[in-house]
Amino acid sequence: MTQLQMINKTKSIAQQDENISAVFMYGSFTKNEGDKYSDIEFYIFVKNKENFSAEKWVNQIHPVALYFINEYGTEVAIFENLVRGEFHFLKTEEIEIIKSWDGIVTFSDFDQMNLIDKDGYLTKTLNQIKTKSPERITNENILWLSQSLLNVVLTTSNLIKREEFAHAHHSLSNVQKYLLWLIRARINKTQHWESPTKSLEKDIDMTWYSAYKTITSDLNPKNIILAFENSLNLSEKLFDELNIETKLNEILHEIRKNYR
Repeated sequence: MTQLQMINKTKSIAQQDENISAVFMYGSFTKNEGDKYSDIEFYIFVKNKENFSAEKWVNQIHPVALYFINEYGTEVAIFENLVRGEFHFLKTEEIEIIKSWDGIVTFSDFDQMNLIDKDGYLTKTLNQIKTKSPERITNENILWLSQSLLNVVLTTSNLIKREEFAHAHHSLSNVQKYLLWLIRARINKTQHWESPTKSLEKDIDMTWYSAYKTITSDLNPKNIILAFENSLNLSEKLFDELNIETKLNEILHEIRKNYR
């Protein structure tokens, strides 16, 4: 597979480059889920960034067609073979940034994530991670998701009433996101938590998938309205089955009552 060859090339280049201290890989290939459509993704820790060109370094992996910094501050490469790469070049002393993700993100097998570690700093940092896979189905998390859902439901309701349907369509995608998280919590399917739509066709059964389909829409105003009304119904169902506190149910009821 092309991506595996590029990962091996990255490892080889880093191993030979005295300025590279460690390479931390993340994404699909650390979870044994990578395929020919997957990105390659790395944190690369550099001893000295003075006069260091990230783009030139990445171009050694495979010729780069486009290289830029996206809205999240990630350096993105689109290679000439149309493989995407995401890169974070940090100083070696910034390696402890990884510890800030503890309890927030799901870590894969450290052996697959730890691609290069010349000085032992990456291994030392990973050994300090206390929670490789955070518990997602907690009362605190479900409460936060429910509160967040109500927030975007109200926003979407107001946009529909204002007849800003393109904006409402975009807002509806946020409603879908929180409903998907609550669905995953309800059926205990948390393996793709960070990206709740990932592998959705495989992760949830057809009953829930069909329910999700009803809250999606094109830009036709009637369909947006129908999808939103279905999202209200699904919210009520999930609030009931997850035993969401009465106060939040009352807010949901008020939003429905005042809708249109």
